Amino acid sequence: MRKTIASLILASVAITSGCSFIARGEDQYRTDTRALLETQNSDVRACYDNELANNPDLNGDVVVQFTVEKKTGTLTNVTAAEGSTAPESLQACVVSALEGLQLTPEDRRDGQATFTYTFRGPAAG
Repeated sequence: MRKTIASLILASVAITSGCSFIARGEDQYRTDTRALLETQNSDVRACYDNELANNPDLNGDVVVQFTVEKKTGTLTNVTAAEGSTAPESLQACVVSALEGLQLTPEDRRDGQATFTYTFRGPAAG
């Protein structure tokens, strides 16, 4: 059995707010949301590892967009966005791994976020 080492890079692209009642500053919101997403790194890596079984040279990005609901902190409308280059099955798996996560403590405003997962196998360096 061949063991494959892949890098998983979570890049924060943007997070913005739409209300003036701010509990977190923009940088703190980004940091907290990133930390929440990182709790799913093992699930996201499992998505990639499963795809590697079919394509050992698989590389690509999954760009996810979502809303962090005010008051509940729940991630909603999680979707793979334009710019995703990974196969649709990997995109769907990553989206599934993130759905239902909840940012705590909650914020007083909705947050709109875009994050990119970059998958690179050993051949990519």
